[in-house]
Amino acid sequence: MDKSQVNLLVWSGDAGMARQFAMERYLGSPVRELSKRDLRESGWKGQLRYMLRLRGKALMIYCESIEDLQAPRLLSCVHFLHRCQETFLVDSSGRQTAYRSITALLALPGIILSLATDVLVFATSWLVLRLALLCRPSPQPSGGKGENGSKIAYLYPYPLDRSMVGGAMSHVRGLLSGLNKVAAVEVFSGRALALEEVPVHIVPSRRRFFVFWESLMLLYNLRFAFSVWHSVRKDPPAAIYQRHRRFMVAGALLSKLLRVPLILEFNSSERWTADHWDPSRFRSWLGLCEDLSLAVAARIVVVSEPLRQQLLAASIPDERILVNPNGVDPELFKPGSGGEQVRVQLGLTPEEIAVGFVGTFSYWHGVEVLKNAILRLRHSGAPVRFRFLLIGDGPLRAEMREGLGDAEADGSVIFTGPIPHQQVVSYLDACDILASPHLPMPDGEAFFGSPTKLFEYMAMGKAIVASNLDQLAQVLQNDHSALLVQPGEPDELASAITNLASDPNLRARLGANARLAAVQQHTWVRNASRVVASIQSGTPQMLPEAPLQQSSAA
Repeated sequence: MDKSQVNLLVWSGDAGMARQFAMERYLGSPVRELSKRDLRESGWKGQLRYMLRLRGKALMIYCESIEDLQAPRLLSCVHFLHRCQETFLVDSSGRQTAYRSITALLALPGIILSLATDVLVFATSWLVLRLALLCRPSPQPSGGKGENGSKIAYLYPYPLDRSMVGGAMSHVRGLLSGLNKVAAVEVFSGRALALEEVPVHIVPSRRRFFVFWESLMLLYNLRFAFSVWHSVRKDPPAAIYQRHRRFMVAGALLSKLLRVPLILEFNSSERWTADHWDPSRFRSWLGLCEDLSLAVAARIVVVSEPLRQQLLAASIPDERILVNPNGVDPELFKPGSGGEQVRVQLGLTPEEIAVGFVGTFSYWHGVEVLKNAILRLRHSGAPVRFRFLLIGDGPLRAEMREGLGDAEADGSVIFTGPIPHQQVVSYLDACDILASPHLPMPDGEAFFGSPTKLFEYMAMGKAIVASNLDQLAQVLQNDHSALLVQPGEPDELASAITNLASDPNLRARLGANARLAAVQQHTWVRNASRVVASIQSGTPQMLPEAPLQQSSAA
C-alpha cells in the first residue's frame, strides 16, 4: 500500500465534496475511498482487522455533520490501530479535528475514564436486565376506563438519532397525526422533532464520558424512564407507545414504574437484523433488551402477517399481537401537488416518462435491481426517453451513483438526495411511474416489511411497479392497482416500466384504483384507531375494511 495514500471514509454526505476536501488538504496524494458497506457488514472483528491493515498518510473520515458520529471518542482509539500518520475528521461545514500520535496520547486519560464507565454500565445493565426478565408479568390494558382512557404517552427515546427524513420518520409523523385525531397524545423524545400538532418534551442525554454508543443508550434508558415517570406519575396515561429499536428498554421500564400497559411497535427483530444486515457489538445485551421489551409489552404492534408468525414462533401469545400495516395521509399525498413545477425545475419535458423511487438506498429496498433495470432501459431502444428520479440516501447510494455515472451525466438519472417529507409529495407527483423493487429476505424468511412509501405511492394516484412479495402483493393487486414483478429480476422490472410507459390508459387505471384503496383502507387515522381500540377493549382488533371497489378515487 502506498505510504503517501489518503484513505477516505465517507460516513455520510456527498462523496464528491469529501474527495475534494481530501485532495485540497493532501495535495498530490492519491485518494483511496474505503467502502462503508464493507466496514458495516464485517462486524467489529472484521472492522478491527481492517483497521490494523490500513496504511498511508492519513485516514480521513467525512460526514455531513460531526453529530452524525454516534461515538466520536472511538476515533481516538482508532488512531492507535491503523498505521496512518493522521486521523482526520471533517464535516460538510468545514469543522475538523486531526489526531496524531501526540493528540491521541493526550486524549488517553479521557478514553480510560470512558472505558471504565462503559464497563460499569455494561455490568450493571446486565444484572438489571436479567432481574427485570425474572419479574416479567406486565400490566394489561384496563379497557380505557376513567378520564385518561384515551391518553397515550408516545416515546421516542433515541438521542443519537438525527434523521429527519426516511420511512421511519414518515411513520412517526403519520402515526402521531392519526393518534392526535382519535386520542390525547403527549410525546417524550430524546431529540427535537419537527412536530406541530402534539406537544414534545425533550429528555436529552447528558453523559459525556463513553466510548461505545451502546453503553450510552443502556444508561440513557434509566434517565429517560425516570424523567418521564416524574412528569406523568400524578396523571398517568392509559398506555405507553414505543417503537422497538436497539438497546432500548425505556418503555418497558416506564411501564413497570407506572403500572400502565406498553404498546410496542415491532417492525423487525434487532437480533435478526444484526445477523443479516447490520452486525452489532454487544449482541448479548441487544438480545436481553429485545427479550425484556417483548416480555413486558401488553400489546405488540406488527406491520405484517410474517412478523406475527415470527412472534408466534417465539412463543408470544396471539392475543398480545396486533397486525397493523402502515398508512398514509391522503390529504397530504394526492394528485396535483406541485408535480408540474418540479418537472420544470428538473428540466423534464412533457414527452419524457419520469420513473420515481423514494426510500433508503439499502439492502432489501432493491436498489441494485433498480440500477440494473435502468441500465437495460438506457440501451433498450424504447421509443420514449426515461428520466429516473432517485430520492433518498443510504449506505448503497455511493455505489449506485458510481454504477450509474454515465446515466447521471447525460441527465437520464437524477439523484435528488434526501428531501423533507413535506416536499416528497411534489416529486412523486412529478413522476409517471413509481417503483418499489423490494427483495426477499436473505435467509428465506417471508418478506415482513410494510414500506411507508408504498402507501404514499398509492395515494398519489400513479402507476406502480412493485415486487410480488408477501404484504406488497396483499396490499396491491396485479393489473388492478399495480404491476407486480418477480423480485430480484431487473429484466421484468424494465419490461413492466416499458409497458406502462407505452400505455397512458393503463397508467391512469392502475393509479386511480391504487388511490381508492389507499383512501378507503390505509389511512393513518385507521391505523391509529386500531391501536386505540386495542387499548380500550383489552384485545387486539382490526377495524372492518371498506370494500374495494372497481372504480377510481375522487
